[in-house]
Amino acid sequence: MIAHSVTSTTPINVNGTASNVNADGTVKATAASADQDQFLKLLVNELQNQDPTAPVDQTQTLSQLAQFSQLQETTTLNQTLTANQGFTNVAQSATLIGKTVSTATSTDAGVSGVVSSVSLSNGTTYLQVGGQNVDASKVTSIQ
Repeated sequence: MIAHSVTSTTPINVNGTASNVNADGTVKATAASADQDQFLKLLVNELQNQDPTAPVDQTQTLSQLAQFSQLQETTTLNQTLTANQGFTNVAQSATLIGKTVSTATSTDAGVSGVVSSVSLSNGTTYLQVGGQNVDASKVTSIQ
């Protein structure tokens, strides 16, 4: 059985699109595409070089193809959800524009002021508060 390990980190661009998304909304080819090509090459090579007296079990081959297909679809779904999470964070943070927020904690004075805009950088949502970019996840109070 062929095992694959895929780790996906999809950074979100400042304009709110995932870096793995083309202008037309389709997902760009990724390392998973290369893995698929490698898998198919290995499969063809295995079939060409199999022992005719002991052929490869077709059930096992179909199982491997199904597992690989499932992995590819899961990877694509993960990339799409990651991109959508960035959009959701920006939309939620946009509701804070014009409101007073604070990042103060018991040990840090933090920043306090009116939110004038929202931006997204490397997957992190920032609020523009009094001329400073503030990580939206650090907000402790909203008025």
